[in-house]
Amino acid sequence: MTSPSTQPVVSGGRATGAGAKRGEGRPAGFDAGPRWMMALPPAVTFVIMLWGITGASYWRDEAATMSAAQRPLGNLLQTLGNIDAVHGAYYLLIWVVVRLGGSGELVTRLPSALAMAGAAAAVAALGRRLITPRAGLASGLVFAVLPEVSLYGQDARPYAIVVALAALASYLLVRAMQADPGARHRWLTGYAACLAALGIVDIFGLLLIPAHAVTVALRYLRAADAGEAGGRRAGRALALGWLAAAVAGTALASPVLALGFVQRGTLSWLSPPRLSAVTGLHQLAGPARMADLVVLVIAAGIVVSAIAGRDRLRASWPGSLLGLCLPWLILPPAILLIGSLITPLYTLRYVLLCMPAIALLAGAGLAALGWVAGTAALVVIAVLGVPAQVQVRGPNGHGDNVRQADRIVARNMRPGDAVLEFKAENFAQAYPYGIRQLIPVAQAKTPIQSATLVGTFLPDPVVRQRLTRVFRVWVVEYGHPTPLVILNGLHFRLVRAWRTSDIWLFLYAHGSGG
Repeated sequence: MTSPSTQPVVSGGRATGAGAKRGEGRPAGFDAGPRWMMALPPAVTFVIMLWGITGASYWRDEAATMSAAQRPLGNLLQTLGNIDAVHGAYYLLIWVVVRLGGSGELVTRLPSALAMAGAAAAVAALGRRLITPRAGLASGLVFAVLPEVSLYGQDARPYAIVVALAALASYLLVRAMQADPGARHRWLTGYAACLAALGIVDIFGLLLIPAHAVTVALRYLRAADAGEAGGRRAGRALALGWLAAAVAGTALASPVLALGFVQRGTLSWLSPPRLSAVTGLHQLAGPARMADLVVLVIAAGIVVSAIAGRDRLRASWPGSLLGLCLPWLILPPAILLIGSLITPLYTLRYVLLCMPAIALLAGAGLAALGWVAGTAALVVIAVLGVPAQVQVRGPNGHGDNVRQADRIVARNMRPGDAVLEFKAENFAQAYPYGIRQLIPVAQAKTPIQSATLVGTFLPDPVVRQRLTRVFRVWVVEYGHPTPLVILNGLHFRLVRAWRTSDIWLFLYAHGSGG
C-alpha cells in the first residue's frame, strides 16, 4: 500500500489521506462489501421488531392514534385543523392502514417496524460509506438490538418514521458531500425532500438541521484548511447547496410548522426537565450496563486504533464520521433542554432521532476491535439488552395497559353502566371490548361530533344530574387516583376497585345495589 501522501488510501471502501481531501471525501474505488452485509442489518432489525409486536397493550398516545384512524376521512381532516396537526401525515397513513388491515396491534405497528428496518439499512450504509463495510454491518446490528428501537418500532406513533428519515437524510448529506460537484445537486434534492418529510411527520425532526449545519461547516473548514483555491470553492459550493436544500425542506414543511405553533397548547403536558433528563439520555443506548458497555466499546476502539498508529486511527475514526455523529448526538437534546428554560419542550422521544449516531459510533468501535473481539462485544451488548427487550414486549411494556383495563370492564359491566374518565378520555378508542360500550355520562359531544380526539364534556352540575339516573358508574383514572367530589351526595358506594399498570378502575353502585 502506497503512502497516503502520494495516493488515496482506500480502507474498506473509503478514501483517506491527501487524495481524499482533493476528492472532497469522495470514496476512491468504493467497495460496499458483500451483499449479505448490506441485507443483514435491516433483516435482523425487522425480525426483532416482529418479535412480540402484539404483546404490549396500546398506551394512551396509541389510543389517540386509534381515535384519529377510526373515523371518516373528512372528519379526520377537520380534526387536524383543531388538534395534532403535527401528526397529521402519520394519522393519514394509519387511516389507510386501518382500512386495509384493521385496527389490531400488528397492523397498526407494522409501519413503525418497517421504518426501523429502513433506519437500520441507512445506518449500515452510513457506516460503509464513512468507514468500512464491516463497520457498517456492526453499526446496523447495534442499532437493531437497542431496546428503544424495539419500543418505538412496536409503537403506533410516528417516532420510528422520524428515526428512519433522520438516518436517510444523513446518508443523503454524506453522499452529497462525497459526490462530484456535477452530481451533488441530485443528492441535495433528495436531501431537501427528506427534510421536508421529516418536518411534516414531526416538527421536532427538524432539530437535525442545526446538527447538519455543524457537519457542513466542519467540512467547509477542512476544505479551507487544505489551502487550495479549488478546495475552498468546492467547500463554499457545498455549503451554499446545503443551505438552499435546508431552506427548501423547511419551507415545504412550513404549513405544518405554522399549525404546530397555533396548536402549541398540545405540549402543555410537558414539565420543565430536571437534571436527570441530561443523564437520562443514556437510555438511547439501553439500560445502564448496556449503555456503559457501548461507551466502553467506543473508547476501546479509539485506544486500539491509536495504538496501531496514526493512519489506523484516521482510517477507523475519520473526521467525517465524528463531524456527522457528534453534532447529531449532542445538538438536538441540547436545543430542547435550553429551550425548556423558556417553555417545556423536552421529552426523550423527541430526541430518538439521535439513536443512529450512537449506533454508528458503537459500530466504529466494534469494527476497530477486529472480527473476534468485536463480535464478542456485540453479543454481550445484545445480551445485556435482553431484559429490557422482554420488558417492552410485556402487557405493560408501553406503560399503560389499556387492553387489560378494557377487558376488566368487559367482564364486569352490565347493560346501562356509565363511565367517568379522568385523564383517560381516549382509552375508549383503543379497544372495543368494554369502555367503549359504557355510557359516557360526562360527554357533551363524541370525538367525531366535536372533531377532536377525545370529545367535549359537560359542566359538573349537568353531569351530576345525569348521574342521578344511573344505577352503576365506572370511574377510569390514569395516574394517581383523586377524590371523586362529583359523586358526593349522590349515594354511590364503592363496589370494587382494580389497578392495572398506571390505570385505576372503580366501580360504584347506587344505594344498596351491586
